[in-house]
Amino acid sequence: MMIISLIVIAHVFLWRSDMDQTMKVVFTVINATGWAIVLGPIYLVHRWMKAVETENASNGE
Repeated sequence: MMIISLIVIAHVFLWRSDMDQTMKVVFTVINATGWAIVLGPIYLVHRWMKAVETENASNGE
C-alpha cells in the first residue's frame, strides 16, 4: 500500500510541474505501464497463493 501512495504522490507532483502537457501524458503512460508490469504479477501470485492455502486448509493438509 505504501508503494501505491508514493506512486500517486509522484504523479501529483508530475502533473503540478511546469512541464509540457504532452510530456506529462507520455511520462504518466510509461510509468503506469511499467508499474503494471511489475505489480501485476506480484498481485496475481499473491491471489493464487491465498487460494492454494485456503484449499489446503479446507482439505486438512
